[in-house]
Amino acid sequence: MNDGRGGFGANEERLSYDPPPAGYGALSMRKAPPPRMLDHPRIARAVRMIERTPATSTTLEDVAEHLGLSPFHFQRLFQEIMGESPTAYMRRTRLDRAAMNLQMSTQSITHIALNAGYASHEAFIRAFQRQFGLTPSDYRSAAQKILPTPPRPRNEDLSRAKVAQRAEIKLLAMRFYGSYALIEENWRRFAEYLVQIGFPLSEAQPVGVILDTPLITPGDLVRYDCAVVDQGFSAGRTALSPLEFRPGRYVSIRHQGPYAEIFRTYEFVSVDWLAASGEMFLPDGNGGYEFYNSPPWTNIGQAQDLQIVLPLADKATRK
Repeated sequence: MNDGRGGFGANEERLSYDPPPAGYGALSMRKAPPPRMLDHPRIARAVRMIERTPATSTTLEDVAEHLGLSPFHFQRLFQEIMGESPTAYMRRTRLDRAAMNLQMSTQSITHIALNAGYASHEAFIRAFQRQFGLTPSDYRSAAQKILPTPPRPRNEDLSRAKVAQRAEIKLLAMRFYGSYALIEENWRRFAEYLVQIGFPLSEAQPVGVILDTPLITPGDLVRYDCAVVDQGFSAGRTALSPLEFRPGRYVSIRHQGPYAEIFRTYEFVSVDWLAASGEMFLPDGNGGYEFYNSPPWTNIGQAQDLQIVLPLADKATRK
């Protein structure tokens, strides 16, 4: 594990890490990276099923049946489009989430293993070590050292972050893969796709969904959803997938500035504010969110205006 790069702030003007400082310690068996924009409707639906809350029991046979394909044809199509088998994709993304929880939470390894879909502590340790080259406990110690030591932020800085209950929101999303340096270009391509399928772009309320951290996941495998609030548009056979912004407690902080500097804001709320507040991120949360106050595709290379919104654990039910 490379610990020479520091936290997010060490590369505040860059949006990629090569290699990720808390990334894979084992060689990847991938034949090719996933597509930059996942515009294959069937495989997009498959990815959403595979990425359901890991503790949910979803078999590959279930996914194939949902798509109207035989298991053999589903696996062949998935491998062709995504560059790895459905089983490998499921295992890799679940272990990435487990690594994130090890780095950012105090949950027990057994609890993290169960949430990653592993029935036994031993099976989780074996799978985790194959992907990261370390046992979960050793990885946690090393990965937490990579995070910058939080300073004592001023009260006026801490007040930038707001904690509130948020209601459910329905979204329509398209999946993109690649480093955070590509996010603005992804939004441009997403806007073009919305126009192509007849979505009223002037009415769009854009929401980004972050699923991976570049501290752990290699750049070409980082997942990011470009989404809009679902106001009743008929997505039909498009590559848009319905998503749910779950109700619950969230912390939000405004970012106004170039997207290339967004890691500064993430670092503040994820390290400085989190340590000072005594809060904990929701380990089982379905990623974080970027609620844009103006369309990101109109501000490429300029100042973006958005709210970073991250799920928090309920203080009464922390483990």
